[in-house]
Order: sequence, then structure tokens, then C-alpha cells
Amino acid sequence: MTGEFEAAGALATAGVVGAAIEGREGGGADGAQNCANCDAPVSGRYCSNCGQHAQPHRKLSSLAGEFLNGLWHLDTKTWRTVPMVLFRPGTLTRNYVYGKRARYLSPLTMFLFAIFLMFFAFSTIEAPMNVRDNDVEVTQSELNDAREELAQARADLEQARAHPDPDSPEGLEVSLAEGAVSLAQAQVDRLEGQLAETRARAERAAREEAGDAATGTDPAAPAGTDPAPAPTTEAPATTTANETSAEAASDAAPDGRETRYETWQDGAREIAASDDFVVFGGADQELNERVRRKFENPDLALYQIQDAASKYSFLLAPLSLPFIALLFLWKRGVTLYDHMAYALYALAFAALLFSGVVLLGKIPIVGWAAGWLLLLLPVHMYFHLGGAYALGRWSALWRTVFMLNFALIVACTFLVLVVVAGLAG
Repeated sequence: MTGEFEAAGALATAGVVGAAIEGREGGGADGAQNCANCDAPVSGRYCSNCGQHAQPHRKLSSLAGEFLNGLWHLDTKTWRTVPMVLFRPGTLTRNYVYGKRARYLSPLTMFLFAIFLMFFAFSTIEAPMNVRDNDVEVTQSELNDAREELAQARADLEQARAHPDPDSPEGLEVSLAEGAVSLAQAQVDRLEGQLAETRARAERAAREEAGDAATGTDPAAPAGTDPAPAPTTEAPATTTANETSAEAASDAAPDGRETRYETWQDGAREIAASDDFVVFGGADQELNERVRRKFENPDLALYQIQDAASKYSFLLAPLSLPFIALLFLWKRGVTLYDHMAYALYALAFAALLFSGVVLLGKIPIVGWAAGWLLLLLPVHMYFHLGGAYALGRWSALWRTVFMLNFALIVACTFLVLVVVAGLAG
């Protein structure tokens, strides 16, 4: 549940940021009066000098409304902008670029809201569980490494509480450090349980082996003679057992560790235990060792990659900007501002689409068809390009084909950046 709460907090932060950078729409006149805040003459719903409402309320219900408005910015701009992003993206982008801005959310605000909504939706996806944890051989050294990770996470938490980063939002660094501590603690608890189970299985196997040896010895046989061989009527069963043993041997690694994995966490730990583990060729050995430690705790590594993705999601727009500009090098009257507005609204739609796919996938009746919604992405891109840049059908079509390839390049570049930042940070 920690991930869901953190994603909800991030979504609330996006709402507060969006409300802070958005202006208010002008309202109709409610009669001339003076502002209660700055005493300037007011002729509309809001003061033209300080922006305060002309008639501040003192009701509890109005306080709740102010909280929701500040948190989610649920005013008429939102209800106008979201449908335009979904169904008329070209008209929205063109209107905003050419000055019709008061009635719409800005591209940056819409992008922030959609991105944080997408990460909130992704946080509801349950990570693959270790369904066969008891089949993994856990050593004391792995448990000690996990305890060291926990101690380091606790030290980082104390550091964040004692000396918070003044450049980061208040409480964000402490919240992330607390999440890292909880994941490290869960890893230690899991490894302790696995190690206890491994030792218990070893003791049971030793007792069974001792009992089989005692049963297979004939007390009446003379000393120094071998027990009588068992009847050979079970030849097929013996063959099957031998084949099973051969299969088990073929699935075992040279160091005796099992290489057949039921979860991705098992594979990550096996990779970390390999002697030829190298991620950054020619890089500092300390960097590779840092990544190895992350692979030994794959759940924590995944959490840090997700955290890096949310932190650096703003890079998607500047990464897309050169590719968009490349498609309009010879088109006059188009500026980088136009391209950035298009990129932010297009990324906002993609984030909303991914959120819808994830959330609809959880509904049993329509979940099977949620993935087909991704086909709307190129269709939306075609109409968005045509409307935003006033293109003909053929011009919008070939640019859509190139834009899809450029989007794939940007997505892969961003994925590499967040993985490196999450593992090596």
C-alpha cells in the first residue's frame, strides 16, 4: 500500500502545482465594491489587483470547496481542457498557441496532471509475487547484505530528517527515504523466513536420510557384508527416477544454485551472484558493485527506478522537441513554442490513455479489451498534427508515421535514462 499512498500524494502535489501556475478566468460583474484584502475597487467576481474573490465566504462548506479547488483545481478550465485533449487536440493546441488561453489549462499543467495520474494508475498494479520462495536457496551472506541495505536506508532516512534538501519539496525526501526503509525491512524479513525454511528443510532431509540408511541395513546380516539388493521389478520407475535426476542436474548451475526461476526477482538475484556481472563496461568498478547490490534487492531496485521515472518525466517533452522540429523545418510561421505546446498536450493524452488502459484492465468484464485502446494513439496523433499545424491529409499522414518512430526512440531513451538513474543513483 505504500506505493499507492505515495502516488496519491504525488497526484495531489501535481494538483497544487497546477493550481499555483494557473490563472483564473474572468467573471461577470457582481456590482462595484472594494476588495476586502487590498481595498482596491472591484467590479467583477475577482479583484483585478490581488486576484481575491470579491465575496469571501465564512462557511465550512466553502472551506471544503477551497481545499478541493486548491488540490485538484476542479474549475471550468479542467472540464473544458480534458475533453479537448481527448477529442479535439488539434483545435486545443491551435487555440492555445494563437492566444485563446484563459479558458484552458496550460500545456504544462495538463501534462503534470496526466503524468501523475498515470503513475497513480501504475501503482495499483500488483508486482509479481515470489510464488516459490521456498525453492530459493538463501545463504547467510545474502541476509547480511540485506541487513546492510536496511542499515544504509535507515541512515539515509536519518540524514533526510536532519538535513533536508532545500531544493526539493517539503517532506518529499523524507517520504522517499521512509519508503526505501520499508522495502529494505520487507526484504530482510523475507530472507530471514527463507533462510529459516531452508535450514528446516535441510534438517528434515538429514533425518530422512538417516532413517533410510537405518531401514536399508539388515541387522541379521554378517558384519562387513552389503545389504541384499532390492528386487528389480521396478525397472520403469527406476528409469523415471534417473531421468528426473538427470533433468534436475541439467537445471542446476555449476555452483549448485537452481537456474529455473518462477519470478523475475529470482533471476535478478542469480544475475547479481554471477562472477562476470558487468553493467557499465569500462566504468568504475564501484559503480558496477553498486548496481550489483541493487540487483540483490530487486524490489527496492524496481522502486527506485519507478521513483526516477516520476522525477524525470518532465524530460519527455524536451527529448521530443528536436524530432518534432525536424518534421517542420521548411514550414514557415511555426516556432519552438508551438512544438512544445503540441508535445505537452500529446504527452498528456498518452498518459491519460495509459491510465485508462491500466484501470480498465482491472474490470473483469471489459479488461480483456483494454489493450486495444492503445490503437487510438496513432489515430489521435494524426488528427492532433493535422489540427495543430493546419496540415492536409497526406502531410499529416506521413508525419504521423515518422512521429510514431520518433516516439519509440524517445521512449527507449527515457527508459534507459531512468534505469541508469535508478540503479546507479
